Amino acid sequence: MRRKKTLGLAFSDQLIEGNFKSAIGSNVEKETSDFLLPNFQPEELNDMPSPWKVVIVAICSLLLFFGLFLRLFHLQVIYGSYNKELADSNRIALRTIHAPRGVIYDRNGKVVAESNPGWRIKDKFLTRDEALSLEARNDPDFYKLEIDAIRHYPLGGVTAHIIGYVSQISEDELNTETYGSLKTGDRVGRSGVEQVYEQVLRGVDGAEIIEVDAGGKKLRTIRQTDPQPGKSLHLSIDADLQKELYRSLETQIKKVKACCGTAIASSPQTGEILAMVSFPSFDANVFTDPTKNSQVTDYFQNPNSPLLNRAISGTYPPGSTFKITSALAGLTSGKIDKSTLIEDTGIIFLGPFSFTNWYFTQYGRKEGQVDIVKALQRSNDIYFYRLGEIIGEKALIDAAYKLGMGKKLGIDLPGEASGLLPSDSWKRENVGEGWYPGDTLHLSIGQGFLLTTPLQILAQTQYIASDGVLFKPYLVKKITDSGGEVVKEFLPVSSGRNSYSKENLELVKAGLEAVPKIGGTAWPFFNFIIPTAGKTGTAEFGDSQDRTHAWYTAYGPIKDPKVVATVLIEAGGEGSSVASPVVKDIFTWYFSEDKAKVEILETGEVTSDQKELGE
Repeated sequence: MRRKKTLGLAFSDQLIEGNFKSAIGSNVEKETSDFLLPNFQPEELNDMPSPWKVVIVAICSLLLFFGLFLRLFHLQVIYGSYNKELADSNRIALRTIHAPRGVIYDRNGKVVAESNPGWRIKDKFLTRDEALSLEARNDPDFYKLEIDAIRHYPLGGVTAHIIGYVSQISEDELNTETYGSLKTGDRVGRSGVEQVYEQVLRGVDGAEIIEVDAGGKKLRTIRQTDPQPGKSLHLSIDADLQKELYRSLETQIKKVKACCGTAIASSPQTGEILAMVSFPSFDANVFTDPTKNSQVTDYFQNPNSPLLNRAISGTYPPGSTFKITSALAGLTSGKIDKSTLIEDTGIIFLGPFSFTNWYFTQYGRKEGQVDIVKALQRSNDIYFYRLGEIIGEKALIDAAYKLGMGKKLGIDLPGEASGLLPSDSWKRENVGEGWYPGDTLHLSIGQGFLLTTPLQILAQTQYIASDGVLFKPYLVKKITDSGGEVVKEFLPVSSGRNSYSKENLELVKAGLEAVPKIGGTAWPFFNFIIPTAGKTGTAEFGDSQDRTHAWYTAYGPIKDPKVVATVLIEAGGEGSSVASPVVKDIFTWYFSEDKAKVEILETGEVTSDQKELGE
C-alpha cells in the first residue's frame, strides 16, 4: 500500500512521525502538524524509481564509457605513433649551424674575404647585440637562432669585381642541380671568384638537436654535428698593388671628369693577374647587411653600372693599341718588312672619303718617310692605312684572332665578353652590306666595327713581352682545406706559342720600346728611370661631343719583363696624357724597393714641346 507524501521527497512520513513521537508524544502530532504546515496536503510517495528510468540511465552510462574507450583507443593505438611524433616535435628542436665560407687570400697571404660570426632566425639576420639580448632574457626565440657566418670584405670596393659578393638564394635556384642542398635564406656567390668557385668555398652545414620545455626554452643538447668550413682560395693578386691601382685610377678619372675606367696588371711570364680594377666599383659588404637594401638597389639602378667588370665585360674600340696586331700581321704577310718605307702625306683619299693622320689633324704636321718602328713609335695612321691596303682585312682578322681577340680568353671570372672581330660575312649578316675598302683602313688602326675587352689588349701586350707566348689569364693560384693543406694548384696554361717569328717580334718590340722615349707618344714616361715599352691609344666611339677613350698598354722592364699593365678611361681624352700616367703610377709602385715609401723614379721634368708629341 502506498503512503502519502506529507513533507515532500526530502522528508518522509516516518521521519516526521518518529521525530514528533520521540519528542512530545503522539497526542500532539496532528496539532503540531497543523500549526507548522496549516495547508499541507500529503502526497503519495513512490520509494522505488521506475524500471524504465533505470534502464535508460544504464544504457546512457554504457554508451558514454564506450565512447571514451573508443577515443582512448583511437589516440593511443591507432594514432599513437603520430601523436608521439607530435609530442617529440614539441619537445625537440633542430638548429642549423651554418658552415663558414672559405677564406680568400691574396698572393702574400693577406685576407681579402672572410666570414664573421652571425645569427639569423630563418632568413632574418640579427646583429650581435640583438642575439645577446635574446640570450640574456632567456627568450624562447633565442633557441630558434641559427648560427651563421656573415661574409666580410676588408678592402670593400677595391677588390669587389675580383672577389664578387654573396646574396640570398632565389626561389628559382632552390632545388636545382647546382643548389639542391640549400635552403631558403642561404647565401650563394654572385660574380667574381665567389661565384666561379661557389662549390669550393661553400662548406657543409652542421646541426644541433636540443630538448626544450613547454615554453620553448632549452633544457639540454641531445646531439650536435659540427659544420665543415669551405675550402680557401689563394689568389694571384697583390692586395697592396690592387689598392695602389684603384687609388691611381680613381684619382685620374675624377681629374679628367670621366665616369668610368678600368686597369689591369699581370705577369708576362705566367698570365697571373696581379691586380684588376673597374671603376666605379661597389662595396660588396652591403649585400650581407639587410639594413642596406636601398644601397643595393642604387647599385643596380646606377647608369654607370658599378657592378659591371669593365676589365673583362666592357667592349671598346681599341684605337691605336691595335696597331701592335696590325704590325705583326703586316710583317708576317711578307708584303712589308723592316726596310719598307711609307710616306706620311697627312691625309689620303679613298673615293669621296678622306683618312687623316692624328698628328696632321691636331698640329697640321707630317712626318715624312716612316718605317715599321717609327710607325709604332709615332702611332702613324697613314702608315697603317697603307699597310691595311697592302695586306687586306683577312690578314688583319687572322692576326687578331691568334692574339686572343674575338673570343673569350678563359679567365676564371664570370661574364667575360668575346668582343667583336668583324668580317665580310659578319657585316653582311648584321649590317646588311658587304665589306668596303674603307672598313679595312678603319680596322688597321683599331676603329670601325672592331671591339675588344681591356683584358684582350693586355693579352696582346703580354704576348710581345713574353717573346711570343700567349698565356691564359687566371686569378686562383691554389686551393687549400681548413687545415692549410693544398687541395689543388693551378699552373700557367699557354696557347698561341711562337705564332710569329722572333725577327718580327723583335721589330715590334723595338717600336714599342721607342714609344715611352723622347720622340714617342707616351710623354709621361720620357723621364722614367726604368726602361719600359708600350703603346698609346686614343679611340673614337661615335660620341656626340667628340670625346675619345684613352688607352695605354705597356710592360717593363724591357729586359726580363716583370709586369704588364693596360689602362682604359672611358671618354677620358688622349691615351698619352690620361691613361699612361696611371700605368706610370703602377710601375713606380711595383719597381720601388720600399713599397711603404714609394720612390720617385724620374730623371727630370718633361718639357711642353715634348708633351705636344703625345697621342
